[in-house]
Amino acid sequence: MVWCAVADVGAAEVKITGGGEYKDRKGIHVRAYSTFPSLVRLAEGRLLCYDMASQDGGRTWSRYQEFGFPLSDATRPHRGSITTLQDGEVLLVGRYTRKHERDADIYVAEIYRSRNHFAGYTGPTRALIHVPSAVAGTDEYGMPVSGPFFEQSIVELPGGDLLACMWGWCESDQTPSGYPDRWEKWRLKKSRTLLVRSKDRGDTWHYLATIAADPDAGPEGFRLPSLGLLPDGELLCLMRNGDGAMPLWLGRSRGDYTQWEKPEKINAPAVFGELLVLSDGTVLLAFGKPLYVMASGDGGRTWGSEHKMGIGTRTGQAFTGRVTLVEVSPGQVVCVYNDVLDLHARVLTVTSE
Repeated sequence: MVWCAVADVGAAEVKITGGGEYKDRKGIHVRAYSTFPSLVRLAEGRLLCYDMASQDGGRTWSRYQEFGFPLSDATRPHRGSITTLQDGEVLLVGRYTRKHERDADIYVAEIYRSRNHFAGYTGPTRALIHVPSAVAGTDEYGMPVSGPFFEQSIVELPGGDLLACMWGWCESDQTPSGYPDRWEKWRLKKSRTLLVRSKDRGDTWHYLATIAADPDAGPEGFRLPSLGLLPDGELLCLMRNGDGAMPLWLGRSRGDYTQWEKPEKINAPAVFGELLVLSDGTVLLAFGKPLYVMASGDGGRTWGSEHKMGIGTRTGQAFTGRVTLVEVSPGQVVCVYNDVLDLHARVLTVTSE
């Protein structure tokens, strides 16, 4: 049994055990030729990952429909943020935005919706994103982009408003990347992380706050964020600011989420990070390459890093680093991750003592 315990004596001890059938250090096979995990739990309990579905909590997967999720295929440009809203509607928002044809402070993203357990969907329609002073830049792959990106998670507040993370650049962000080759080849500048809010279920979004924008904090600027909402209303934002051994960062905010504490480093190396707040308030963090999962029983203030759980992969030191997490029932979590060019899953059990 592999376990992870939170070190702080004031917090509950959290244990993580891995479940499922594994052969040759591989997890449960989900899908071939995919490197960007995309996972959502429908209101009736089914899990969807692209065109694959699981009806038994992630232990087996089979083809679901003749179509897969739009904005969620295995290719780099076609990604998006996916969530199931409280009333069961599935909302998909495209990662990349483009300039509005008339208004300089508005950007446009594609959105899709499904109200029938994804038996079908509508879209694309246009979502309007109001972000004053945002400017064009270069994404993490060196491709020119028109404006800020939606990234990973969308959080629904108790009253129905939606919060989402974006990252990109404003007019004042002129600091070159701390990686000289990326500056020379791509003119990549250090980025910032933003919070936007929607009061109409994702059709329009308005800038709410800058979560982090310190050009001296790391070589990349803050990017690739992931949100988590704690039971007491505190909002967490996980961010990357550098490759490899560079640490991930965690910011937090309360109230109307317009003011954010200065982000703090986490003892977890970057590449990619994903937060998940469980139904009992436990916070899971998946990170690194190779991939690890660790837990916090006190809202992300302390982590059981000395007992982090390694996710077994085909190669041991695999091409992992992209991951998504979903709670399928209290304490039961499915972790889908890329291993070389395939997607695999682990079924995790999380207990607090």
